[in-house]
Amino acid sequence: MRKQELDLLIEHIKEAAAARDAIDLSAKVSSLTAYMTCLMVFGKKYMDEEFGGGGFETVIKEATTLAAKPNLSDYIPHIASLDLQRLTKRMKAVSRVFNDFLENIIDEHVQCKDENRSKDFVDVMLSFLGSGETEHKIERHHIKAILVVSNPIIVRREI
Repeated sequence: MRKQELDLLIEHIKEAAAARDAIDLSAKVSSLTAYMTCLMVFGKKYMDEEFGGGGFETVIKEATTLAAKPNLSDYIPHIASLDLQRLTKRMKAVSRVFNDFLENIIDEHVQCKDENRSKDFVDVMLSFLGSGETEHKIERHHIKAILVVSNPIIVRREI
């Protein structure tokens, strides 16, 4: 899988060089890392079209912006219900996009009947779903939380 992705990157660089086009290697290497991580964790590439109308980068940028903004209600708790900065509303919208994305990933893995495909991280997590192998009950929301926390694309991708 890594070799295939690296070959695609090299081919793209060759084509850009032949056409004498400028290429942003930093962005390409970042995308390469994102693609490989998606393949290992989710089993296939997920990018812009999977994140609602705005696209992957827009959702990540919005989540990063919201996380970095100071919230007045943290300092004046009595005004929290007013959501004067509309941060709560915006964060809920971003959260819904992530939730829908992760639900789609889990649903695709649950519905997939192909026994010959290689198992990825989501398949491993789903194998714990409803099993008595652990003393703790693992549910879908636990799997989604682990995917968000363990996935460097979602957590720390710089746009």
